[in-house]
Amino acid sequence: MIESSDHKEKTNGTRSKMIFFLETIHEHALAIDFAMFVVIWIVQLIVYPSFLFLEPKDFQQWHTCYCGRISYFVLPLMIMQLLETVCSCFFVGTKSEWFRLAGVLLAWMITFFHSAPLHKKLSMNGKINGDIKSLIKGNLLRSIAWTLVFFVSLWNY
Repeated sequence: MIESSDHKEKTNGTRSKMIFFLETIHEHALAIDFAMFVVIWIVQLIVYPSFLFLEPKDFQQWHTCYCGRISYFVLPLMIMQLLETVCSCFFVGTKSEWFRLAGVLLAWMITFFHSAPLHKKLSMNGKINGDIKSLIKGNLLRSIAWTLVFFVSLWNY
């Protein structure tokens, strides 16, 4: 198959933009990891424990609002962090990059198999102290995972 020069230019342009994007994320990996480190510890030490002090009648509305608002901050960071760690494993390939990826994947697994279902349950059913305590315990594991990711990133820097 013979490609036209127009097609090659478009492909090279797209490729160049993707390379620039990945390089930019890689250059900011420490900042992204630090941001996740800060956010997760604020959630662990302040936000989730405060759920226990909310009045049951106010909890469901506040919790739903909190989940919607925090996702604007956390999801872009999580996606950039995952993309960067995967790319680093394949383009840099050091053991520390693979360790970072393992930490990020662990945090993602806890997020989607433990925390997200509990948040959905709390949004639907309202304040249940046992679920909030389970959320806090599970988030401690996420906090440790993202802390390790940050320190490895700091070490690599």
